[in-house]
Amino acid sequence: ADHWRDRVESHHDQSEAVQDASALDDDFWRPFASHFRLDPRRTDDPVLERLVRYIGPDQTVLDVGGGAGRFALPVALRCRRVTLVEPSEGMLDEARAGAGEAGIDNLTVVTGTWEEARVEPADVVLCSHVLYGVAEVVPFIRKLEAHARERVVVLKFINPPQSLLSPFWKAVHGEERIEMPAMPELLSVLWEMGIYPDVEMLEPREAHGYSSREEALDQLRRRLYVVPGTPEDGSLQTSIAELMVETPDGLEIKGALPGRQGVVSWWTR
Repeated sequence: ADHWRDRVESHHDQSEAVQDASALDDDFWRPFASHFRLDPRRTDDPVLERLVRYIGPDQTVLDVGGGAGRFALPVALRCRRVTLVEPSEGMLDEARAGAGEAGIDNLTVVTGTWEEARVEPADVVLCSHVLYGVAEVVPFIRKLEAHARERVVVLKFINPPQSLLSPFWKAVHGEERIEMPAMPELLSVLWEMGIYPDVEMLEPREAHGYSSREEALDQLRRRLYVVPGTPEDGSLQTSIAELMVETPDGLEIKGALPGRQGVVSWWTR
């Protein structure tokens, strides 16, 4: 847990050192929110199909850091009730819109971080790709446990999702990116806490690409805290030309390997 905290705090310190506060949106996720919204009735999502095996039609679900409802909305179609806890209003706007369009009326939205949220326990607590940036991970996990009547289900990548952008960080900011902890570190923390979870690896997920150079530049500027027109912006544009390759579908990062993720779960009853 100490190693985890050091990694997260060092990553955040590195980010804050290059940020221009005047150029930051109060809601970091708002510009990305629409990319996280998916069809609640989709039938081609193997990750979703694996997650719903943990959830019965009469159960309640608590989705911690559920964003735009990528899993909360389709899960709500298959269970009694879902509570979505999320601090980003941009993400929640997408979740509400998706619920309205799909006619989902058994979703409760709670605005705020997990640490501050006051919600009722649920049968299953889901936490998908949230823990990477949580410095105080032990109390966060203990709260997940305390709110799960039956099971905690955590979705996690072996490598942190933003690790694909580390070469761009070095090209722009001139230093190696300090990576946030991911699944290997999570397992070590859980074992240290006396939790021995089940782990099931899922099919690899293809690396994220960009539909155009303009989209890549816009997204990377936000992810790397680059202000247009600065020397860092020039370095970023050069690195896009050097580190990306054009495909029929747009731009992809050269040598990017598929993401490996798994379901980490344990009973609480």
